[in-house]
Amino acid sequence: MSKTTYRPPAVLAMFRDPQLLVDAVKAIREKGYRGLDAYTPYPVHQLPEALGLKISWMPRVTKTAFFVGATLGFTFEAWTMAWAWPLNIAGKPFISVPAYMPVTFESGILIAGISTFIAVFVAAKLRPAPDFVNIDARLTNDRFGLYVPVRPYEAGSVHDLLKSLGAEEVKDA
Repeated sequence: MSKTTYRPPAVLAMFRDPQLLVDAVKAIREKGYRGLDAYTPYPVHQLPEALGLKISWMPRVTKTAFFVGATLGFTFEAWTMAWAWPLNIAGKPFISVPAYMPVTFESGILIAGISTFIAVFVAAKLRPAPDFVNIDARLTNDRFGLYVPVRPYEAGSVHDLLKSLGAEEVKDA
């Protein structure tokens, strides 16, 4: 028994120029459409602001995880060298901050990397999708795409609007 996925009605517009895409996003948002998505082969600097995207919380996850990892790494080294197995090596201190910095830094990087990886999967709700259907094979190769969710009776007017905004191809997605 196959599981069918429901995709709400939408319009996909293809652009050749990134500036035309940004201008189209601004115009579509001014008309009141929300839930837009853009597909680009490389980052377009004005696009996140035009789409109305919020600042990501991912850097805070990475920074917090780095400091937690660094603290755990330093604490582990201090515990092993000063309390669990103290060795007096040429009269050097048991807790030597400069000597512990490489492992402290690498522990922070390790925990931050793993935590960011997990946070991206959780935030983006990434999971295996065996029934995935690509909207258009040319997207992100040499075209810029604008995905506009619409009500079924609005598709025709959105087609005309996107054509007037410079889209070289508009189709139902």
